[in-house]
Amino acid sequence: MARWDEIFSLPVQNPPTLEFSAHDLVWSKVEGWRDNIDRVALIHFARVDDFVRGESSNKDCPTRFHVEARRRRSPKAPYKSKVDGILEYILYWCSFGPDDHRKGGIVRPSRNTYIPKKTNAGRPNTKRGCTCHFIVKRLIAEPSVALIIYNQAKHVDKKGLSCHGPQDKKAAGTRAMFAPYISEDLRLRVLSLLYVGVSVETIMQRHNEFVENQGGPYNRDDLLTHRYVRRQERSIRRSTYELDADDAVSVSMWVESHQNHVFFYEDFTDSDPFTLGIQTEWQLQQMIRFGNCSLIASDSRIGTNKLKYPVHSLVVFNSYKKAIPIAWIITPRFASADAHRWMRALYNRVRTKDPTWKLAGFIVDDPSMDVLTIRDVFECPVLLSSWWVRHAWHKNLVNRCSGKELRVEISRRLQLAVDDICRGHGNVDLFERFMEDFVDCLDFMDYFKAIWYPRIGAWISAVVTLPLASLETCATMEFYHNQLKLRLFNEKDRAAYQRTDWLVDKLGTKVHSYFWLDEYSGKDDFARYSKDEWVSGLTSFRKSLEIPDSDVVIEGRCAKVTDQLDRDRVYVVRNPGSQYGMCDCTWAEMGYLCEHVLKVIKVCREKGSILSSVSIFQYNKALIDMLHCPPHDSLIRDHAVSLAICVQKQLNSLVGPIQKRTQNAITEGSAPAFSDKQDRGFVNKDRGVNGNISSNLENGYTNCSESPAGIQSDLGNESVDHTVGTNGSFGEMAVVSGSEMDVDPTGSISPSELPSEMDVNEEVVTGNDVFSEHGVNVAGNNALRDQNGCGEILYNNCLESVMAAEPRP
Repeated sequence: MARWDEIFSLPVQNPPTLEFSAHDLVWSKVEGWRDNIDRVALIHFARVDDFVRGESSNKDCPTRFHVEARRRRSPKAPYKSKVDGILEYILYWCSFGPDDHRKGGIVRPSRNTYIPKKTNAGRPNTKRGCTCHFIVKRLIAEPSVALIIYNQAKHVDKKGLSCHGPQDKKAAGTRAMFAPYISEDLRLRVLSLLYVGVSVETIMQRHNEFVENQGGPYNRDDLLTHRYVRRQERSIRRSTYELDADDAVSVSMWVESHQNHVFFYEDFTDSDPFTLGIQTEWQLQQMIRFGNCSLIASDSRIGTNKLKYPVHSLVVFNSYKKAIPIAWIITPRFASADAHRWMRALYNRVRTKDPTWKLAGFIVDDPSMDVLTIRDVFECPVLLSSWWVRHAWHKNLVNRCSGKELRVEISRRLQLAVDDICRGHGNVDLFERFMEDFVDCLDFMDYFKAIWYPRIGAWISAVVTLPLASLETCATMEFYHNQLKLRLFNEKDRAAYQRTDWLVDKLGTKVHSYFWLDEYSGKDDFARYSKDEWVSGLTSFRKSLEIPDSDVVIEGRCAKVTDQLDRDRVYVVRNPGSQYGMCDCTWAEMGYLCEHVLKVIKVCREKGSILSSVSIFQYNKALIDMLHCPPHDSLIRDHAVSLAICVQKQLNSLVGPIQKRTQNAITEGSAPAFSDKQDRGFVNKDRGVNGNISSNLENGYTNCSESPAGIQSDLGNESVDHTVGTNGSFGEMAVVSGSEMDVDPTGSISPSELPSEMDVNEEVVTGNDVFSEHGVNVAGNNALRDQNGCGEILYNNCLESVMAAEPRP
């Protein structure tokens, strides 16, 4: 029992890397069987595969470990709860052993049926008597922990000599120099190319050209064979999604054979709906890589009309601000208490891989989603993206309203109603007056009354209580939504859409392959196979940043944008400066935000001719509310005020030069003037949050009367709509730049991480969502006091500065 006491006293190790080897663990020596000393370590059982992959990637001796022996106790079998009881026993052995097929080698009696071949065709020298192996035990006392016993860690034969790899001189010129199998990355590349329709001959031709250009093979992947690729192609061609005539049985069979791709599964019961969560190993890696201290967004609008069960996508944003799906959830309903179980399962899975993983914000596109559950599981602020509302209104307005001028006017009124509600100046009555004013547009009004008017109340409530996501996020989600539709709904047999097993198989194979290839740098080598499903490239927001200001001309209530490829083509944007603007390009006519509308918004904000975004309005209002209604706790108060001032100073340092250029341009008469009667969406000096939110912490707490130039309503060019969120306490705050869509985990904004003047919008978490969600009292009426009275001086001076700059409504 002393042995087991010593083992259970060891710490459970969890390296932060996706894969880890024996070098990343701290090994302990305990007394073993027959008075031997075992070299042991404890890790989480869920990370055993990561350890196996890490050990296989040994640079000095590349190999692959296989399961030589396994014993597993049935979960339903009765057993005694004893300290040394084993639920599962796995023996992993280097694939170059334990048998030795070399001349004079030893083959175990149980393998004496092996007949040496006359020629070395096929896989020569794969068994060379390597003794490297380790044992994994899953104990009854701690089922979530794996005990690793690693006594034979050197890749040598029974004589103690190197038997494979670069250190084995006899292996030179043979495949024993490399790992016995290709890497996981190459395997995924081959499968993805085959799934999207690239031929075997093309794959091998490109691969051979690459190996020839580098001067010969350098690793096992360079030895890819035509036979292997052909075998994979044949397996894909012969596979079928319909494993059983019964759809439910077929899905159950797929889940049983793809356990590594399923993070949650629950069949129909009397009280619970069918729910299936799909996440491959690659998707999990992307979630850890791009989701840590960053944002996750949801798209719940795929297949609501075509599929038997709709698909709920969770995506992260890569370095190019494009969406990568990191999980697909298939279930009849998302907005219910049932979401808690699959969210918790997903969170536990990623935290098992990386205990330091933490989310900075979760973006939803449906007001009926369980916001409280998201906050409880992911411990982060929740933002609202209204891209689907704008997309649906714009698309149906183009299809149901024939008059261009009437479209523009309806679009303008919708934008004004939404903007007024978000700024706290309106309610549902605005939409009632809207429907009365445009009653003559029968087709669109019938659609609006039937589909959207019953939902307006829920959307207004969500818009008021949740901060809005940025235009960049909306453009990214629109691009992903279009990609997924093209890649999913391309079947000739429409009846397949009503089978769940087809949907599960399509997502896990072809759709997954398309998104994997989006991140593959060598995708352009197969450009001649490009189809509509291959659609990729920059989002409309990123394209707008490449359009020079000189190509935008604003004339009255229209703007003209010159095409970047065909200089003779000019696109006309009506209702300029609004995200509800109407453009005559193909992408806008499909209902999406195009780069021309976004570019015009940027130009108008730089000139100061339109109001700031709702996100900036919410951000400014949150800071003002903090100063007007400070928390009673001195520590929380001091941290909140100092954070607001720090953010203020850093923003001003970047915005100052832009403001000067804008003022000079206005002085010279370069900025066009707009009257309030012409368009209420343009600047109104008496309305909006355009004031200064500032106070200066100079000479300690004694001087707060000097206030720097405040945050302008558009911050020069509307570059900051930051997420300021508390993750558990006011002492740990996450600041997210939506333009960069990443987070400074230290909780402060550094000038290098602030967005450039090319950006348009980012995320904001307001005081309604953040400063109160963790129990911080921001509505206290007590005056700020501390022992030396400095707190009261600070508060009074800061309050006077803010009141002078921004009167309370």
